[in-house]
Amino acid sequence: MTGEPVRRNRQRARNRERGAARPTIADRFEAADHLLAGTVTDAGGVWSRATSWILRLAVEQAVDELWARREPALARCPMRAQLLALRLHAGTELAARIAAVWTALSRAAHHHDYELAPSVTELRRWREQAEEFADALAALA
Repeated sequence: MTGEPVRRNRQRARNRERGAARPTIADRFEAADHLLAGTVTDAGGVWSRATSWILRLAVEQAVDELWARREPALARCPMRAQLLALRLHAGTELAARIAAVWTALSRAAHHHDYELAPSVTELRRWREQAEEFADALAALA
């Protein structure tokens, strides 16, 4: 678990070196919308979990972009630590809501034999909340 942020940061660095363009937050929401609309036929039975992953990435990217503007060193911390630090920059209520949705998306994205995949209603609600959070974090200069 402690190696995850290191691997993720190394992958990001390799992508930047190769000139790989990072999808924008809007691109991620558009991809989630396609999955929710059922227009992506290749996703098969994993579309709901894929949507969860994409939405989680959008939330993480919104937080990353805030750190790029305010506290670049925080981007190297694990996401849970970043969400704790978010309280100081975005306010307690907004940070708590972001953390709750990020946690729900993280849980939904992982397969558990004893749990159902997230419903379309849950995914649409999380999608709306993720966009609201992205807009709120972008507004913090």
